[in-house]
Amino acid sequence: MELSERIARYEAIEEHRKRPVIVYATTTRRNVGGQMAADAIREFIDQIDAIGPDGEVDILIHSTGGDALTAWKLMSLLRERFDNVAVLVPFVGFSAATIFALGADEIVMHPHASLGPIDPQIRVKQPDGKVRSFGYEDLGSFLKFLSEDAKFENAAEASAVVERIFATVDPLVVGGAKRASALAADMGVRLLSMHMERESEEGKGKIKAIAENLNKKFFSHGDAISRKRARELDLKIAASDPDLESLLWNAHLGIERYLELRRPFNPLELFMSHPEATEAIGPIGPLVLPENAPAEVVQKTWQFAANEAIQRSRKPGLEVDYSVVNAVVESPRKASEFRTSGRITARRVDTQVEVTASETDSGWREVPVPQ
Repeated sequence: MELSERIARYEAIEEHRKRPVIVYATTTRRNVGGQMAADAIREFIDQIDAIGPDGEVDILIHSTGGDALTAWKLMSLLRERFDNVAVLVPFVGFSAATIFALGADEIVMHPHASLGPIDPQIRVKQPDGKVRSFGYEDLGSFLKFLSEDAKFENAAEASAVVERIFATVDPLVVGGAKRASALAADMGVRLLSMHMERESEEGKGKIKAIAENLNKKFFSHGDAISRKRARELDLKIAASDPDLESLLWNAHLGIERYLELRRPFNPLELFMSHPEATEAIGPIGPLVLPENAPAEVVQKTWQFAANEAIQRSRKPGLEVDYSVVNAVVESPRKASEFRTSGRITARRVDTQVEVTASETDSGWREVPVPQ
């Protein structure tokens, strides 16, 4: 969807809410990377400067998370400039996006929307090159299993299991996971303290309980927190507003269409859409000759086939350009996007086709806003 159409939908939200809105969306498209990251902070500063003397702001967010420190920095920037900050979640606001939302005076959730736990995920590269993700709570649950369910009869048995764990995961990584978990909980407390009553012991206790529940009380990092469940967790969820919810969903549909969120990025499919792709990777047909063909004919035919194969191998391989949008920060005043571009190549190896997508350019760029 064109930027002008998306902006029209953002303006409808601003008209309804009587306050400016900034949109931050990171891609959730399959096979395309995108997460909340520090390089978006500069884009937010431009958005904040473009708003002018307004004491309130809405942030519409769509993201499965990313860097928790980026979430903290972004909300701190907004709190420095605006007296009231609201976070609008039309569909997905997981992990670091949930941490970000904790700093808002109110969270407006569409009935389709979900928040998520704030337990950080640690990615560890295994000896075979594969990457394994786990949370600190996963390790804690396993140790609890050893003590409560396995019930080893002696320390030697338990020690052998622990050694097996550390043979797979470096102890320093486990320590890092513990620190990351503590940081996420502490960040939740700090963000909630930006707008919740924190002077009394009761207020402090409520803030701590909310942060710890989001950090430790879920069995999966992907566990979706619905609007009803978010209210049960004492998050500051706004009352239902059907008109606003319709506007939020329209805005989400515009983002979804532009970032192609419902269409997985498939390099082979994109390569094969090129009119020369079939010729570039198509197999060479079998050479069939009559059994009684003269030797001279057979020799010339094989020579011709060999020359064709040599000429084909010398031709430059077909390269198909691709370009995907990883994130956008936009509003009716300014717009920028993080885009990754590159080339896709393919070659046939026996009966298989090997596809390579090579990145040639990536980064944020300003997108002109239609007047």
